[in-house]
Amino acid sequence: MNGHHPTPPALATRTARRLFAANPPSEGDRILYPGCGAEAPFAKAVETICQEGGTPVPSGLAVEKDPGLAEQAEGLRVNHIRVRNADFLGSEMAEEGPFDYVLGNPPYVPIEGLSEDEKTRYRSHFRVARGRFDLYLLFFERALSLLAPEGRLVFVTPEKWEYVETAGPLRTMVTGGGRGNASYHVEEINHIDEDAFPQLTAYPSVTTVRKSEEGSAPAGSDTRIQTRDGTTHQVELPSGGKSWAAAVRGKDLSGVDTGLTLGDVTVRVSPGMATGADAVFVFENDEVPEGLAPTWTRPTVSGKELTHGGASNPESVFACPYRSDGTLPKERELGAFGEWARQHRERLENRSCVQKAGKPWYAWHETPPMQDLLRPKIVFKDIAKEPTFWAERTGEIIPRHTVYYLVPEEGISFDRLLDYLNGSVATEWMEAHCQRAANGFLRLQSRVLRKLPVPTEVARERQGALAFN
Repeated sequence: MNGHHPTPPALATRTARRLFAANPPSEGDRILYPGCGAEAPFAKAVETICQEGGTPVPSGLAVEKDPGLAEQAEGLRVNHIRVRNADFLGSEMAEEGPFDYVLGNPPYVPIEGLSEDEKTRYRSHFRVARGRFDLYLLFFERALSLLAPEGRLVFVTPEKWEYVETAGPLRTMVTGGGRGNASYHVEEINHIDEDAFPQLTAYPSVTTVRKSEEGSAPAGSDTRIQTRDGTTHQVELPSGGKSWAAAVRGKDLSGVDTGLTLGDVTVRVSPGMATGADAVFVFENDEVPEGLAPTWTRPTVSGKELTHGGASNPESVFACPYRSDGTLPKERELGAFGEWARQHRERLENRSCVQKAGKPWYAWHETPPMQDLLRPKIVFKDIAKEPTFWAERTGEIIPRHTVYYLVPEEGISFDRLLDYLNGSVATEWMEAHCQRAANGFLRLQSRVLRKLPVPTEVARERQGALAFN
């Protein structure tokens, strides 16, 4: 199946042992393996564990959508499973439940990997198919619906479902907003090593969920968390779809909330500009084609340049056709820019913004919001090991797409806000809430940063002006 990453045998065994911890199988129990793959590693692990422990082996159903993988799975010497070549997310699976156990590693397919028909169908049949959903979220919902009362599910998935907005409906489902009368208890979240899958850098977690008897409350509300450094703690997960990041990462940020967020005190928090052809539009300062500077150029800065020298002395420029008010001249008005750009017309016409969006061939992929860009602003890298923020006080630099920027509102203390963003409180909040990238880096996404609490001191001038008016 598209998005399928085979589970290493050692990880399959580890998760199978977790499935049966204080919960050994009994005669007549049933187990489900969604998206089993060619090797059905979880089924192999279960059979071995049960035989070694002298417990009954549950009757198993292994479901695989890919015909070739399903055929290979059928040829395995795994006696307790029946392999079904079917779409686990299809309506035909409803007849197969209930199951006492569900064990698997759902395929990771982002929404870009789905056809328009699939998106429409999934959105009409799954509560968690909201926004820019990933396929593994739907596997969660379908698997939970097939659990028997007191049944247990263990899934290996990306950890980001614990905090990204698109997974909010799933978090709601397992913390009090289940399907129908069902309720669930997230018993454990185990963040396993980022190199758990060979040749794949990921931040996987193993999640254990138990379904309660209909009409009964979950047996205990705390969730056991095991982090990658080996420490453990107990938490009560936030309900209502809220991010679990701070709770799971063991961050007590209860005293940080001020009632004011970064989104409240900024005009914009956005990524820098994407031209769709930086190789054409970006030049080192000493390589600008004759006739472009200064009328048709704007200083720019990349993430790499920020690391080496901050935003005070940019080493490169954009060839920029836009006026200071953000409007784009007609082609006959381009002058020297037009003469230069026509040398690259074929390359520029092949961009999606021209082919699909119908933009003029000399436009950038994104239309720059000059009214915000050409103001003093705070800039930062989109991915960082340690979040760092720099002042761009000239209001002349246009950040590239690897650099994010924020523009404080009138009346907001620029320096106080900058100091706060580079301080320990804001850093701890970002470490608790931002999505993880490879090698321990953080993704400083604008939609997350807008929620960052900020101290009221940064807005005193603004508040005073509002009170005066």
